[in-house]
Amino acid sequence: MRPDELLGLLRTHGLTPENWHENELILEFIFWGIVLLLTLVLLILRPRSLQRWETCWKRFSRRQGLAVLTIILAALTLRLALLPLLPIPVPVVHDEYSYLLQADTFASGRLTNPTPPMWVHFESFHVNMWPTYQSMYPPAQALPMAAALVLELQPWWGVWVEIALMCGAICWMLQAWMPPHWAFLGGMFCVVRFATFSYWANSYWGGAIAAIGGALILGSLPRIKRSAKVRYGVLFALGLILAANSRPYEGLVFSIPALIALAVWLFGIGRRRSLRVASLAPALSLLLLAGAGMAYYNWRSTGDPVDLPYAENQRQYHITKPFIWQKRNPIPQYRHALMRRMYVFHELPDYLNRQYTEGLVNMEELKAQILYDFYVWPLFGLLAFACWAMFKSRHVWVLPATVAVLLLGMALEEWPPNAHYAAPATCVFIAILLYGLRLLRTWKPHGLPFGFMAARAVVFTFLAWLAVPLTAMALNPYSLGLYQAMPSGLDRARIAAQLQQTDGQHLVLVRTRDSDPGLYDWVYNSADIEHSKIIWARDMGDRDNQQLVDHYSERRVWLVDQDDGIMRLTPYHPQDNESQPEPDQDPIRIPHVAENQPVSSNP
Repeated sequence: MRPDELLGLLRTHGLTPENWHENELILEFIFWGIVLLLTLVLLILRPRSLQRWETCWKRFSRRQGLAVLTIILAALTLRLALLPLLPIPVPVVHDEYSYLLQADTFASGRLTNPTPPMWVHFESFHVNMWPTYQSMYPPAQALPMAAALVLELQPWWGVWVEIALMCGAICWMLQAWMPPHWAFLGGMFCVVRFATFSYWANSYWGGAIAAIGGALILGSLPRIKRSAKVRYGVLFALGLILAANSRPYEGLVFSIPALIALAVWLFGIGRRRSLRVASLAPALSLLLLAGAGMAYYNWRSTGDPVDLPYAENQRQYHITKPFIWQKRNPIPQYRHALMRRMYVFHELPDYLNRQYTEGLVNMEELKAQILYDFYVWPLFGLLAFACWAMFKSRHVWVLPATVAVLLLGMALEEWPPNAHYAAPATCVFIAILLYGLRLLRTWKPHGLPFGFMAARAVVFTFLAWLAVPLTAMALNPYSLGLYQAMPSGLDRARIAAQLQQTDGQHLVLVRTRDSDPGLYDWVYNSADIEHSKIIWARDMGDRDNQQLVDHYSERRVWLVDQDDGIMRLTPYHPQDNESQPEPDQDPIRIPHVAENQPVSSNP
């Protein structure tokens, strides 16, 4: 469905050049060329069956609750049916392991975990080891996965459910802004576009929770204005809470136009002002309660009610800061070469590049491209035309204004985003595209129903385009060759499965390649490291490893040398371990938490 899906399939088989921008443009022209040809065919044939189908579609969609339930079931069923071709995903990137740690923590009945003994061996990306051991991320994304773990299911089943609920929430939001049959179409578009083949449904770090929050905010807003019912105010507040606890910065920026519109309505001229205030009182109470809960979570995590775990991780490990106007941090004294390579050679260039106009422009272009690929392609023409028309309407201006404010806010961020950074606006992108399609449908040049048929042709072409990602997944379910990290991720899963079937408890020392840039890592553990069947630790040389081996003397100790091309799991023998402490550093003694505060120094 997206250009990266098609281009990935072609590139895997060597059928496309590497000029990404030109390929996207070509693909968009191809899409609209197909739409034009199909429009001409429909104008000539004018099949009556289409009108009958549309009549049935409209009649069914008027039952709005049933329509939302149908969207949820469609998302669940379609992804479930594709499991033979698209199996439960293996975690690969840092963020996924961090969210899985958070889910395991919540499923264990804790908000955070005590710093484990020998924690220096367990340091990894996007994980705080002290003042407590936990994920650096806000908590909302991990909650559905935690629920799955409580039910003794694989955490991906929580992702499966949250994606389906996202599609239902977006359909519900659209019902507040447009006729129900168009809202139902938008829900189906969401199922196809986001709930089936996207990384949101096939990883552990998507944007479904933030998208649900955005849909609740903008779905409640017009309903509050129309009826001022308490339940819509509560749903509005719930949307704000989900956005704040999944994508805090983007959720705040996204909410600004909706909050302005709500304030204008609340304090506007009218005799029912007191009723308006009363209808939002429970929502305000819910927000205050959630704020207290967030402060308590921060206090348990960092010792400070207003200090986020994310900010703590930034101070300990990161060189660059979140926004383009901020000066970078001094380079910390990292305890592992892999982590230094990641932050110095992957993150720091973002800061250095944006010091120059060309680098800053390239970064902003990349941001726009990522969002265009995921949310808009290949309907940019409809999006631009719809935004222009919607800005002139006093009823729907808040939708394009929300996108504009969010894009401006994201332009101020330091590094290029992943698509889920803009997840709260998922429902808005769909609403604007549908508005453009509705405008296209009304176009009648010289009295011909050209736009009417073109709108149908767009829908049919999208349905036909499903064959592209479906074929890609059938040929290459793990995207091997496109995402180079997958073979490594599968090796870790293979070793874990092997050890799960081996008696006893295990300690695996991971020796990373000297050339490894640190973009992917194996050293991630469960919430309760001490009682885990498998502990993953960094090989730090014989002297420092011995402290770890002595502490876990009851465990079988293994070594995986990633310079070994077949990733063999071998028993650990100190005399065979050639890893030594890094130059310019003394051998590391495993300290107590209080002794090992991070040390920063200018490069």
